[in-house]
Parts: sequence; C-alpha cells; structure tokens
Amino acid sequence: MFRFVTKSSFITGVLIGVFLAVLVKVSNRRPKTDSEPIPRPFDILQYNTWFKDKKLIRRQISFDSLRYGSDKYVLESSYLQTQVNVYCLVLVKSTKNANAVKQTWGKHCNKIQLLNITSDKMKIPIKRDKNDSLWVLLCKTLKAVPDDFQWILTVYDYTFVLVENLRLFLASLNPDNKYYLGHPVRFWSTIYNMGQAGYVLSRGSIRALKQKFNETESCSKTLTYRNQEDYYLGQNLASLNITPLDTRDKEGLSTFHPYNLYHVFFPGEDYYKFSVYPHKCCSRYSIAFQAIEGDKMYTYYYLLYTVQLFRDGHFGNKLPSKQFTDDEVWKQFLKERNVSENITSEQYYKIWENLVDDPTSFAKHMKHEDYFDYA
Repeated sequence: MFRFVTKSSFITGVLIGVFLAVLVKVSNRRPKTDSEPIPRPFDILQYNTWFKDKKLIRRQISFDSLRYGSDKYVLESSYLQTQVNVYCLVLVKSTKNANAVKQTWGKHCNKIQLLNITSDKMKIPIKRDKNDSLWVLLCKTLKAVPDDFQWILTVYDYTFVLVENLRLFLASLNPDNKYYLGHPVRFWSTIYNMGQAGYVLSRGSIRALKQKFNETESCSKTLTYRNQEDYYLGQNLASLNITPLDTRDKEGLSTFHPYNLYHVFFPGEDYYKFSVYPHKCCSRYSIAFQAIEGDKMYTYYYLLYTVQLFRDGHFGNKLPSKQFTDDEVWKQFLKERNVSENITSEQYYKIWENLVDDPTSFAKHMKHEDYFDYA
C-alpha cells in the first residue's frame, strides 16, 4: 500500500510539474493587455514637465483679446514651431490634393517637400525595375534630407495632419534618439507603420538609415513590389533594431488614424484587424487622419484653424477710431488717384464702378480658390 501511494504521488507531481511548465509558457506568450503597463513615447504630463523645465508659463486668453486686443502674445504653438522643426514629405498622386495640402495644413510645417509618385491602377502590382519602386524613391529622398531637421513626417497627399499636435507629441523626445512613430500594423511577421496614417522618423533614425545605405547596401538592393514603401521601410528599420512604438495617449486613445473620420468614429469589423494595438477613438491630441479629397482639406482646415468661438469679451465691439472725418474720406480717395474734387456725382460713381465688381462678377470670382484666405 505504501508503494502505491508513493508511486501515485510521483505521477501526480510529474503531471503538476508539466501543467505548471505549460502554464508558464502560455503566460509568457500571452500578449499584453490594457491592464498591463505599455511604454508610450507620449504623455501630456511628461510634456508639461518639459514645458516647465523651459521656464515657461502659460495662461489662457480669449479670442477677443487675441484678435482685437492691443497686447502682443506668444502662442504656445508658435513657440513649439521654433523648438520642434518638422520636415514634411508629401507623396503626391493628385495635383489637386497637393495644392490643398500646400494651402492648408502644409503651411504649418517648417519645410514641406512634394514628392511626385505614379501609380498604375490598371495593372496588378508585380515585380518591376527596382529603380522604379516607390520604396527606392522614398529611400533616396530620405537620404537627402538635411541633418538640420529633427523630425521627418511622411504622408500621402490625401492625409490631413495637425502639425501642432505632432509637435506637442514630439517636444519632450530627444530627436537624436531612434524613433519610428505612426500607426503600427503587423503583416507577414513584419511590424511597420501604415503609410495611410503617416509616419515620423527622428533625426537619429534617419542617420541610421543613411549609414546603412551608404556603407553596406543601396536602396535598390531589395527586390520590392512597387507601392509598398511603408512595409519595406519598416523591414529595413527593423534590421537596425528600430521598431514602431505605441503612439496612443495616456488613456489608450489613438492619435494616428489610418482611415477617414467616419471609419475612425465607426470602424467596421475588418478595420484595424492588422493593428498591433487596439484602436480606441479618439485622442484629443490626434495627429493625422485621411481627408481623401482636397476639397475636404479646406473644410477641415476652416473648422480646425479658422472658426473661432467668442464666449466673452468686449474689444471686438468697440468702434475703431476715425483717422479722417467723413468729408475727408472721399477727398483723400480722389487725391490718391490724382482726380480733382470738382467732379460730378456721375463721374464719382464711374470711378467706383471701375474698382468694384458688380454682384455677378463678384460671385464668379469667389468660385476661384485663390480668393479665399485660409491663413
């Protein structure tokens, strides 16, 4: 009886040991969840610490004071533009979209470069001449980026970027370290940042790329498919131990959005299925999303940068001081045009008629985009 108990105990011990070994192995392979701490490069508290270290103090001012008041202010966004320089590289397929980028968010970059790319939608992507690959074009362009710039943002021409939020994201980071930021996805065992959401490389990462392709290989060494530059960039960066980071904010909300706003707010089952980190909409510090068409960029820019909400104030309700009396106004008008004051009312009207469009001509001119001020 004693021998039976001993043998049973031995077998039970072996089974328990095997079970615990399997449990440990499974637990080690289990992916991280939101309950576990995940290192993220952006934290608004970290930014605020950086801000205080700069011996800066912020205070809120009303739009009324900012627009109509006599005091001069330095905006936080303007200060960041001098401290965090961003080189914007836009991959252009549509001239219309490229013009929209230049007239809207592109004006907020420290420098913008439009890189024309071609796409043939009538043919299935196949292996072609390496030098015609979009990856080769991107690689050569990144190699030529001046070392003066701290951060390089690459986006397609249908992406809308809040450059101010990007600078907020990057301000407390050291650009000489190796950063590769965007919306990480996993495809064919490679983790890379989707081009549709834009991706950001630090100066340190660009230097590593330049060294790799100047010393050991050329941009065209890799046999690539034509329009997978984001995937091959991720592959080459991975060989340098530079991998995508979790760019969600402290609350776990997404900042780089690879789709348009409708699919950001109401994602379908197939959206984000390749994403490394769960998509949660949406961070108040969101950086990029798809606009799809140039027309929508003007709309977004108007809503985000031009519309102002006046909740209080009185400066805007004050009448401007008159520099001339009413009688001096028309006399000054004629003097500037070398016209005598002794003219008839019909002659005076004729002068104005030549200067001001009639309603039909005015409406016709307003249809041209050049007549709108998006600043």
